[in-house]
Amino acid sequence: MGLPADLLALIHDPGGAELIAVRVRNDDPLDNSDQRLPRGVLFLLTEGLVAVQTARGRVLAGPRSIGWMPPHEAHSVQSFGPTAGVGLFLAPRCCDTLPAEPAQFEAGALASLLMQRTLEWPAGVALSAPQRRLLQVLLDELGQAATQSLHLPWPRDERLLSIARALLANPASGRRLEHWARFADVSARTLSRKFVEETGMSFGQWRRWARLTQALEWLATGQAVKHVALSLGYDSVSAFIKSFRLALGTTPAAYFGAMTRTNPARGAAVAQSPLSTPSPGDNDAL
Repeated sequence: MGLPADLLALIHDPGGAELIAVRVRNDDPLDNSDQRLPRGVLFLLTEGLVAVQTARGRVLAGPRSIGWMPPHEAHSVQSFGPTAGVGLFLAPRCCDTLPAEPAQFEAGALASLLMQRTLEWPAGVALSAPQRRLLQVLLDELGQAATQSLHLPWPRDERLLSIARALLANPASGRRLEHWARFADVSARTLSRKFVEETGMSFGQWRRWARLTQALEWLATGQAVKHVALSLGYDSVSAFIKSFRLALGTTPAAYFGAMTRTNPARGAAVAQSPLSTPSPGDNDAL
């Protein structure tokens, strides 16, 4: 299900109204099609899990997050399970205080409430003075919000990229760095050094986050925690839950339970979502 043609025309007119707000819901998975909009997009996800891919890497956006995609940023979107939320399409002239690169923010109570409030504003109509002030409060809130990160950056070197693809195809693989170096016909030392140079992560960190993103995607589609844990190569469910908690600060049930406690937005579907920047730790538990 797509947006109405008249609403799409408004969104694709960067010189029109400062802000266009829509309720979004997709009961069917998004098709991973390419996207590039002339407006910036803020997206409050209230249900489901969305993966956004750019030339920089792959990012997961889950509940309790507000994502940001700058104008004209090429990306593709894929969803896992039913998704719902609120999308704000901002004219470029309103994006100056937002990051020049894709970002993801913690969804604070005030920012979330303000995004819901904009749904009451008529689409395509210039904002009134009070509405502009509320929009500025939202932008100020995002400027002070903590950033979140579920980013899996791509290496540029084709040899490293072949390893990354193989790891994503089989995240349970227990191969050590030395084995992967032989697989890609590169020395272990070079592999270790270039992974840090090109992704900002060690090889172990990157593998950990690859497993985490796969775990989230499987869990979002309703797969049992036990099945996910064993499919990722864990010896026990408790070991997987411990690693999940170390990475995200909560358990799988609590992470996705937030979605069921949220009253999901209903309305038109839209294939847009945010991206964030990486800030992984050194723990290689996943």
